[in-house]
Amino acid sequence: MLCAMNQVLTPMRRPVPRPAGPLQRALELALPYVPGDGHQILLLPNMCVYRFSRPTTFRKAATFGVTLGVVLQGAKTVRIGAHELQLDPSRLLVITRESEHESAARSASVEQPYVGLSLSFDPERVARALCGLAEAGGPEVRETMPAFALPCDANIADALARLLAALGDPLDRSVLAPLVMDEILYRLLRSDAAAAVRSGVGQAPDAHRILESMRFIRAQHAGKLAVNDIARSVAMSPSHFAHRFRAVVRISPMRYLREVRLERARALLLQDGARAGEVGLQVGFESPAHFTREFKRRFGAPPSHYLRLRGGAAG
Repeated sequence: MLCAMNQVLTPMRRPVPRPAGPLQRALELALPYVPGDGHQILLLPNMCVYRFSRPTTFRKAATFGVTLGVVLQGAKTVRIGAHELQLDPSRLLVITRESEHESAARSASVEQPYVGLSLSFDPERVARALCGLAEAGGPEVRETMPAFALPCDANIADALARLLAALGDPLDRSVLAPLVMDEILYRLLRSDAAAAVRSGVGQAPDAHRILESMRFIRAQHAGKLAVNDIARSVAMSPSHFAHRFRAVVRISPMRYLREVRLERARALLLQDGARAGEVGLQVGFESPAHFTREFKRRFGAPPSHYLRLRGGAAG
């Protein structure tokens, strides 16, 4: 989800309320990242933690691929197109594809602030999980909703707490956090509510060619690539490839190429000696202006903001 990035990653230690319910431990671990109203984005994993001490009006945001939204304390309303979902700590939000939505915190006070988090899963992780789950088969179900809500069971709540706990240690963050993210994604996509998402992948052998095409895009992201070029690399027709890519990856091939370039640019910006304009050209954008515009749209802050974070953010 789009949100601005703060520099401080290490949480501040302070007493926190102890709510009832399966997300109690996750709330305790998340609150120190937002000691006051606002939000904190964590680079690894792609998680954003929010806190509001009073109800908020609807705010627009965007997601790219599969995103999990969790209300740790309080309640909120989410609007996606013509659909409206009411969420609280008992109900999780899963957005299944690239989409824009609006959300508002409905239950929030100084004594019990609204606290929530969003967790975005990178397209390759989603594609691997869907291909694996598709092996189990099942009836074909047409996907009609860009998002769904499902109960927050003890397994998901425990995994969220373990993910947040892993962020406090650099080694755990690099080794354990990705494994826990795979577990969370697996549980979300295995749910009955995600049957339509799974069935969109199908059991066709070309699903694995899509994974090959993603590796090709990563390897060639800095060059001039078109759908025809990518489809040819995995011996598929352009039209069939584009259809199957969106079914498996949840975004279009060219959108995925843009995501790869932006993620690579963000990593480069955190390295010493990088310059925003040069980084954009280096990863394949045609002009610094285009790069800056897309970077801000994706990450909620201009590239220059990341240049100031060198040495101060993990990920």
